[in-house]
Amino acid sequence: MNHPEPSVETRPKPKAAMRAIRARARPRPPRSLYLFSLLLVLTSSHATTPADSSHYSQSLATLDAAGGQARSAHYSQIGSLGGVGGGIAKGGDDTVAKNGFAGQLYEVTSLKLAAAPTTLDEGGTSEVLTTATLDDATRLRLSAIEVRWRVFLGPVESIGTNGVVQFGKVYQDSVASIEAGYQDKFDGTRFRIRNVGLDDFGIYAHDQVPDLWQVQHFGINDPLGTAAADPDGDGQNNLFEYIAGLSPTNAASHLTLEIADLPDLPNQKALILTPRLDGRTYVLEVSTNLAVGFGPLTGAEQVDFGTTRFVLDPNATAPNKFYRVKISLP
Repeated sequence: MNHPEPSVETRPKPKAAMRAIRARARPRPPRSLYLFSLLLVLTSSHATTPADSSHYSQSLATLDAAGGQARSAHYSQIGSLGGVGGGIAKGGDDTVAKNGFAGQLYEVTSLKLAAAPTTLDEGGTSEVLTTATLDDATRLRLSAIEVRWRVFLGPVESIGTNGVVQFGKVYQDSVASIEAGYQDKFDGTRFRIRNVGLDDFGIYAHDQVPDLWQVQHFGINDPLGTAAADPDGDGQNNLFEYIAGLSPTNAASHLTLEIADLPDLPNQKALILTPRLDGRTYVLEVSTNLAVGFGPLTGAEQVDFGTTRFVLDPNATAPNKFYRVKISLP
């Protein structure tokens, strides 16, 4: 049997032709993918650019501990590896850190305590600084909490952790003294405290009696020394006895004002005041009605004999006449 010759349309195609047809039928990638790839390349290329000082800044309070020279507003550092291989110092200060070691032992050879001010008014403050000199002549600034403090004398109320010394009130110009100790070394300093208020000390403050007078008679902060107290029981309190120049601890030391009749002068009275002391003013006052009050005694004559003053009242005829003496200090 004869078979018909296959037509061109039904003849099988070669494999190469089939691959070409499939390649033409494959869809193209969108343009946005090409654009994304381009942007990715550009971005990666820019990120590899080395950074410089136009992009970054360093705080003035920071030092470069890795190497080279660094400087800030207060500190300078020279050498590599920071304080290990180089040195560090504070500008305008005598504090120098040891260098060349990652860790080290040292001995303190001396201690220096400085203070400012050393002359000040009562109630003021002063700042103390303690510096240790080490065995290689370098210096180490010590904080106040590292130091053992001792108060030798004076009105030192406290020494703070910040190195500030607080002074109290005084009743006279005084001296204060403190000592700093670190390891087995010590150093001290003295202060002069000025007494600028005569009536501002302790429980004696603001009572019109000078603090020094009260301390001299009663010691420091004794309730018997307050202005209203009458420790000797003579009826005259400390304020009056101070003004009159009397002893507040002696009952025999008191002011007296006596009224004496004059037999030959029945209309007159003699007033006898004792003790009369220099540096004080004595004014006799009179009243015929206590509800009205007192006024100065006028027309009187007076004469002094030592510490006794005699005053003659020429008009002593009123049935009720009261006298008192007013004493004042300059």
